[in-house]
Amino acid sequence: MATRITEQLRTNHNRLIGALAQEYRSRGYHVEADHIGHPNGSPPTISRHVPDVAAYSNGILRIIAEAETCDTISSADTQSQWTAFSRSPYRFEVIVPERCLQDAQQQAILWGITVDQWWSVNF
Repeated sequence: MATRITEQLRTNHNRLIGALAQEYRSRGYHVEADHIGHPNGSPPTISRHVPDVAAYSNGILRIIAEAETCDTISSADTQSQWTAFSRSPYRFEVIVPERCLQDAQQQAILWGITVDQWWSVNF
């Protein structure tokens, strides 16, 4: 079943993307971010999917990341993206709201997906 995209869901998703983009930038990465009108543009397509955030070091793509809300962590689209990104040659990281971090980690285990780093924010 498709997740109904509400304005609140979109806002929360964009907040997660912004938080992770800022974190990578503060660590010295060049960042691209999808959905939020980022000044550096959107990340490249990887296995037919565009990650929410991409982080580059010395001009080389190092990290791709996805932001998920509690409503999207178990969707078929999320499974497809996480599977593709976890099989890529890049570090794969995920950010979710703190209240659903454990659910997201369990979902990754259920799908057999390795996430290199989990991030969470409380909002």
